[in-house]
Amino acid sequence: MYSVAASTLGCKVNQYDTEAILRDFAALGFTVCNFKEIADVYLINTCTVTNISDKKSRQMINTAYKSNPNALIVAYGCYAQVNPDALKKIEGVSMVIGTEDKERVADMVAAQLHFSSSKTEVATTTKRTRAYLKIQDGCDQFCSYCIVPYARGIPKSRHLAELVSEASELVKNGCKEIVLTGIQIASYGKDFTTNESHLINLINQISALPGLERLRLGSLDPTTINDSFVQALKNTDIFCEHFHLSLQSGSDRVLEKMNRKYTTEEYEIAVDTIGKSFPEASLTTDIIVGFPGESFDDFDKSLAFVERMRFMNLHVFPYSPKKGTKAAEMPNQISENIKKQRSEAMRNLSDKLSQKFYLKYIGKTLPVLFESEANGYWEGHSSQYMLVRAKGQNLTNKILPVNLTHIQNNIAYGEIRKE
Repeated sequence: MYSVAASTLGCKVNQYDTEAILRDFAALGFTVCNFKEIADVYLINTCTVTNISDKKSRQMINTAYKSNPNALIVAYGCYAQVNPDALKKIEGVSMVIGTEDKERVADMVAAQLHFSSSKTEVATTTKRTRAYLKIQDGCDQFCSYCIVPYARGIPKSRHLAELVSEASELVKNGCKEIVLTGIQIASYGKDFTTNESHLINLINQISALPGLERLRLGSLDPTTINDSFVQALKNTDIFCEHFHLSLQSGSDRVLEKMNRKYTTEEYEIAVDTIGKSFPEASLTTDIIVGFPGESFDDFDKSLAFVERMRFMNLHVFPYSPKKGTKAAEMPNQISENIKKQRSEAMRNLSDKLSQKFYLKYIGKTLPVLFESEANGYWEGHSSQYMLVRAKGQNLTNKILPVNLTHIQNNIAYGEIRKE
């Protein structure tokens, strides 16, 4: 019997894809093991969002080769789709499979090994507190800095019945919270030729599943937010009050160069719309600093806008030119030194905003879904995705009320309230 191990780079969508592929291997009769162990097959689910992602993908391939030079090493995913020739040159790589064939990885590897087995259905039995459910793949926005549309292709939605069935299985296996994820989740259902479904319909169907206690959304574009959409979420009893609303820059000039489809004014209207229905909601976002041509004035505007939006947290990325994108060919590329300075300034602001947001809840009680032990505490997240720690016994996968007492290093500490 062959053993298989996997390493995943990049986003939650990649993590979901890896889990699905490992289930396929298990169904064929492969033994799934840890990536640090000696395995017959190593899978590296590559990412190519930045040049650092490319480097990490190559490093994981080298790690696998050092662990077992005789193993079948398979590089698949976004980097494999965009630049397969670069991966084929790496010592030890046996197969390079792009995103278009990711659902066939297990069968392709089995064929390569001349391995045959009676395929059986394998259900997910691992107990999880939170699970990611990929509802679609692909993107058609073509932001000037992003390679993802070339790596993932146009938006492709999964059928409603399939998603509800998978979500139901997750709940049966003990999952308390489901996160709807994808590359561009707001596009869900728009590629169907019939009016099979749309995002709100999907949300309503999954939130109605008996036993599911929380439903969370992945990253949204601000153009998705309007009164009817937010009101529909408000009517969903188990919806988590956390919005990850993609921004990228607080300068209209830079947003236009990025080919983003909104202005800062439109973004602020979206935030205000959320605030009217969800005054306690947290807001997180992504910010790129050092985009080609970003002036000192542009960056100052970005800092000021971010502070005004009162985010709970920022994911800050220094711009990384990707070959094949328009931004990589733009003039006035920013020096690495200035990118580093701007990243530090934006991350310092993120820490300040996080501290301010968390402090609002000191003395208040929030329900927390506990997930794991950490440094003598049990750790989990509130509906707003605040990280919370408390003392207790065997709290895994329990949702309990916690009275928040203090903040340390952007982590809220509290005491479990007795019912």
